Amino acid sequence: MAKRSVRKCWVPVAAAAAAATLIGPTPAAASGPVAATAGTTAAAALIVGGTTFPTLEQSFMAELWPTWNRSLGLANPAAPELINVAYPAQLAPFTDGDPLGVSVAAGVSNLLNLISATYSVGAHLLVWGISQGALVLNGAQQILASDPAVAPPPDALTFIRVADPAAAITGVLNFLPAFIMSEVLRLDNAARTAPADSQFNTIVVTNEFDGFADFPDRFNLVAVANALAGLMYRHAQTGIADLTSVPAQKIAVTTNALGATTTTYLVPSPFLPLTQPLREAGVPTQWVDALDDMLWPVVKAGYSRNDPAPATAVAAQDPLEAPTQIAEIPPAQSEQNPAAQRVTAAAKAAAPSIVEAPGVELVAQPDPAMAAPKASRERAARVHSPTSRSKAAAERTGENPERGSAVRRGR
Repeated sequence: MAKRSVRKCWVPVAAAAAAATLIGPTPAAASGPVAATAGTTAAAALIVGGTTFPTLEQSFMAELWPTWNRSLGLANPAAPELINVAYPAQLAPFTDGDPLGVSVAAGVSNLLNLISATYSVGAHLLVWGISQGALVLNGAQQILASDPAVAPPPDALTFIRVADPAAAITGVLNFLPAFIMSEVLRLDNAARTAPADSQFNTIVVTNEFDGFADFPDRFNLVAVANALAGLMYRHAQTGIADLTSVPAQKIAVTTNALGATTTTYLVPSPFLPLTQPLREAGVPTQWVDALDDMLWPVVKAGYSRNDPAPATAVAAQDPLEAPTQIAEIPPAQSEQNPAAQRVTAAAKAAAPSIVEAPGVELVAQPDPAMAAPKASRERAARVHSPTSRSKAAAERTGENPERGSAVRRGR
């Protein structure tokens, strides 16, 4: 609990220092799972930019459409109608204008109006937002989920959240104290997470080590410093991530109670943002590589997702509950040996719970006394059972004494 309090106290300060990078400079992003949009023909795409990008040029969005189309697996032969959702996109006191909560609320209202005006029966709309724009999508999705009667059908919209500061587990908003959320950002706590009961399919795209969307979920100074450096190298770049190259183990798909899916992509980073300035400053590559080799495991340890899977414990068997083992002899041998048949019958009576397989006779384990050395048994036989008496007994029973003893010994 103490560690979490320390982290909450200084994260806002670090975030404030890097707030200028909370932008969507490449807001036309390629992001989307094949499962959610493969083969879909989009009638229009509603695009919400990041902080300080209240509007986006039509030519800019059109230029990046081929990347979106490939990553989303869409069936559009050409770009659909690309509609920019204008809103304040401000983050006071770190920018001019409105605090984050006021800016997001205005964006939510504008987005819902555009969805209502753009949607037509049978059409499919893509709703895409980066950084603060992803928070706008969260707010709109919550309202549509709370009043499905006025929302388009579930198959009419796909929400695509890119570089989301409210991403599950690693979104930086998850680590801010309530005071910062309410008094500084003026953002309702509900904005920390997307609605769990949304009826619409959702795609979440996160660049590894992006300090806003992939903040360490453990107190690890090296990992935090790396994530803050990632604000420059990994945050806005999420907008042009090629999802077709994301390894399968970095893709997770969940289905909620309404049958809607959330597909999450974690785009691996090919470098450590923390040491990237050294490379750009001309430090010899081999030196930076050696430093990276030491830092990579430390940075990875800041994220619980990198923990090894717990070993599955094998329950020890109570020796008192171990099943009784009964020797098996081929059926042909038992049929030729009447003594073995009698032992088999005794074994069945002593262990009635054991199911006999077809064609297999069960023979009880030999008495421990029979395991005594042969010389001892022979001395006991001479004392207690004269040879003539043994032969007479054999004649009365019709058994071969040597053969019967072999059976009793379980040989």
